[in-house]
Formats: sequence, structure tokens, C-alpha cells
Amino acid sequence: MEYKELSNLYIDLSEEILKDINFDSSSKDNQNQLLFISCIENSLDCDANHIYEIFKNDLESIEELNFKSKWKRLMGIRTIENIVYSEFDEDGLMSLLQDSKMRVITVPDQNIISSNRSNDLKKFSLILNKYKTFNELLRKILDEC
Repeated sequence: MEYKELSNLYIDLSEEILKDINFDSSSKDNQNQLLFISCIENSLDCDANHIYEIFKNDLESIEELNFKSKWKRLMGIRTIENIVYSEFDEDGLMSLLQDSKMRVITVPDQNIISSNRSNDLKKFSLILNKYKTFNELLRKILDEC
């Protein structure tokens, strides 16, 4: 199966998983949240591998890297540099994914008076929409090159 097909499959899976998430902090719900995040990360990994295949003569190997490190290395490609760079900003896709994952796996501190924010449908929908926009923009640019 090609990387683009795998990427699309992971996105389809994440959309299906999102339908089953209640954000009720149950064990099953936390597992579904992690599964959703994992699907997005795997899709990003497949997209990175696809782009690497196109530009592999101009880059060092990324095969041993995780998805985030692959994208950092791919920032060296001038045609997609600005698009990828913006996803590492505070409100970018990579930051949202990392924050969401930490909220699921970190045990809330009961000694803190203020409440710890948890993930919600709005945030996960934002992640999915940001990813789809990012993916579509990259594919358009790569198709033009």
C-alpha cells in the first residue's frame, strides 16, 4: 500500500474513532483519545515518508526518526518550508497533538486548586481540521512542483 493511501486510511480511522469519544475521562474514553491521536500521528508519518520519497536525493535519511522529527527534517525543503514551520507554532498541529496527548496520559494534580483542562470535542475536531488543511495544502503544492 502506498504512503498516501495509508495516510488516508489513518485519517478515516481517526474520524470513526472521534465519533466514539465521549470525553468522560473513563478508561475506554482515554484509550480512544490516544487511539485518535495515534492515528493522526501515523498519518503524519506516512505523509512525511511520501514527501521524503519525492525529495530523498536532496535529504538525509529519515527512516529511523519519529513523525515529528521527520517533519523537522522536511522543513529543509524550500517548497514546503513555511507550511511545515507554521505547524510547529504554539497553535500549530504538532503543538496541539502534543498537548492533547499529554492531557490524556498525565494524571491530574489533585493539589492544584485550579482545574486541569481536559480534551474536548472542539479541540479534537480542530486537530482533525488542521491536519486536513495541512495535508491538502501540501498535496496541492507537491502536485504543482
